[in-house]
Amino acid sequence: MEAQNQEKRPYQFAKVPCFLTGKLVLDTDRERIKQKLAKFLVDERGFSMDELIPDQEYFMEFKGQKIVSIVDLLIKIDDRILMLIRCNPGSVVTRETCAISLARLFLPEHIIPYALQANLEDVAILDVKNKRAIEYGWDNIPSRTKLLEMTKDWPPPVLPEKRRAVEQQLLFSYETHWRKDPPERRGDVLVYK
Repeated sequence: MEAQNQEKRPYQFAKVPCFLTGKLVLDTDRERIKQKLAKFLVDERGFSMDELIPDQEYFMEFKGQKIVSIVDLLIKIDDRILMLIRCNPGSVVTRETCAISLARLFLPEHIIPYALQANLEDVAILDVKNKRAIEYGWDNIPSRTKLLEMTKDWPPPVLPEKRRAVEQQLLFSYETHWRKDPPERRGDVLVYK
């Protein structure tokens, strides 16, 4: 009887400290993946914590709709962004195109050469220039040394202007159509995490 009389409260996520910043973050599925991956990159792959940049935003306006896509982590070494990382529960394969498009659009001066799409059990390592997966699995995530070797031919290519429109359409479609959860709203901008 007492349970029936209790006021219903919305579900709230617990907060946990972020591995990189120490700040409290919501303990969501996406955040668990990002925290596991950041710790793995530092402890197992030789990256320093200051080479991992969390929670960056990419703003885009497409067909009159304003959206923000969230980049979970960027790997930046010597002022060069070498890899873009997205973390989502579910299949990494179905999100490869979205991660590649975001890596092709994120910087105005050139593409980010590699992207990584991760869930708790699997990872797709993506060649952004050639728009394809080159490896799968946590064991195949490149070390710091390996990523520097993979990106020795710098800078990566510039995305042709006519291709930007295609990548924007791909990113917009993936961010707005396949999701189950509604985006966060910031005024007239939709934020896709």
